[in-house]
Amino acid sequence: ITRPIIIARLSHSIETPMETSGFIFGLYAPSDGLTIKVPIGIGSKIELLELLGHRLKFPDYYGVNWDAFEECLRDLSWLSEHDIVISHLDLPLSGDQASAQTYLLILKDAIAKWANDVSHYLVVIFPAPLQPTIQALIGE
Repeated sequence: ITRPIIIARLSHSIETPMETSGFIFGLYAPSDGLTIKVPIGIGSKIELLELLGHRLKFPDYYGVNWDAFEECLRDLSWLSEHDIVISHLDLPLSGDQASAQTYLLILKDAIAKWANDVSHYLVVIFPAPLQPTIQALIGE
């Protein structure tokens, strides 16, 4: 089964069940699953990667670097939850455009990977006003 990838959906409230993986801009009412909230003001790559590694229950071998983050995010076999939601209150690493772009592209690639896999749904949420900034960083 091929599901469409939502790269951006501008909304103030989305209350439909999770049926696709992708970036959502606005609010989302997720179904049962694992929701990770990324707080405001994360300016360090290490801080972001440690937070996500902890909250996504990454295995002990997780190396707290971009490659390890990408590898773990594309696996998630240790999670029993089907729906995985990463909800941001702002754009982490916004003071470092190259790192923010790397982060977003890793998320985008993981979203694409999970779009055709039935074991998990991955949804990434950002505040609606960030849509143009994020689209510019990921080249859309």
